Order: sequence, then C-alpha cells, then structure tokens
Amino acid sequence: MSQADDPAAQRAFLARVIAELIAVRRARLLSMLVLALAMLVAGLGAAVQAQGDHIDAVLLFSAFSLIMIGIVCALGAIIAWTRINRDVLDSIAATRPARAKAPRTRNAGLAVAVGFAIVGILFGTLLWGQTPILAGAIVLACLLLACLGPIWANELANADDRLAVILDSDDDLSARFATFTPIWLHEAMESDAAAE
Repeated sequence: MSQADDPAAQRAFLARVIAELIAVRRARLLSMLVLALAMLVAGLGAAVQAQGDHIDAVLLFSAFSLIMIGIVCALGAIIAWTRINRDVLDSIAATRPARAKAPRTRNAGLAVAVGFAIVGILFGTLLWGQTPILAGAIVLACLLLACLGPIWANELANADDRLAVILDSDDDLSARFATFTPIWLHEAMESDAAAE
C-alpha cells in the first residue's frame, strides 16, 4: 500500500496543510498590522518634516501616499481578522491552499529582520543630515518591518503545535477532521511524494 493510501499518512498530511493554513491566516493579520503601522509612521514623519519655512510639496505628496498605503494595510488587517475564524475544513474542501513562500525557520526570519534593520539604518544615515525627522521615521518604520520575518517564521514553525491545541479544545472540529477527506488529498500526497 502506498503512502497516499495509508489513512494515518493521509491524516498527518492533511494536518500539516490545515496547520499551515491557520498559521498563514494569523501571520497575514499580524503582517498587515505591522505594515499599516510602519507606513503610518513613515508617512507622519514625512508630513512633519515637510512643515517649516518652506513647505516641501514632494514630501507632502510622499506623506499622503504612505499614509494612504497605511490605511489600505489597516483595511487589509480588518479583512484578515474576519477570515481568521473561518472554518478551516470548509476552506480546503475544494482545493489545496498554496504553500506560503515565507521564512519557515527562526534563522530565516532573523535574516529578514536583520536585512530590514540594515536598510533602515542605511537610509536613516543618508537622510539624517537634511531630513532628521524623516530619517528617524524611516528607521522606525524599517524596524517595524523587520518584525515580518520573525512573525512568519514563528507562526509556521509552531503551526503543528497550534493545530494540536485547537483539535484538543474543539471536539466538533476534531471529530470532523477524523473523517474529513478532501477530493484533492490523494493526488496532492502523490505529487508531494514524487517531488521529494
């Protein structure tokens, strides 16, 4: 009997898919909140820097753009919040969700964080002489963006443990999961086994 026909292997494979979906939902919500805050910080920094003896129209336009992006990200966070509690089994009944292309280990998440921090410090250093307020805002925004890597890495790394807790605390979901078999499961297991 192939692994794709083994009920235990099917449950384990399905559990990994569901766990990743839950982790992605949580990570998207947190990412949108971080992005919204970072864009608003950078936008407000640009708006404050634009004020002075001579109003800088370019900085004001940049501030407006960044603040609008921040508002859109905040709306994205609201949408992500409404989706976070959707039934995971219904969500994967028809098709397998795409795998998240994000850092999956703490080292990878840390690498993303260090990258954003370096970019922020670099831009802050370059801008400090002429626009210190904007430079400080950019550094702070990049430090906020540096949280994205650890957020995704942490959510994906702890996905299996979180699913186990959810199944232990929700008897109805656990009972449904025990007999749930989406139409794509067998083919997905075979393609994953072939890819390995």
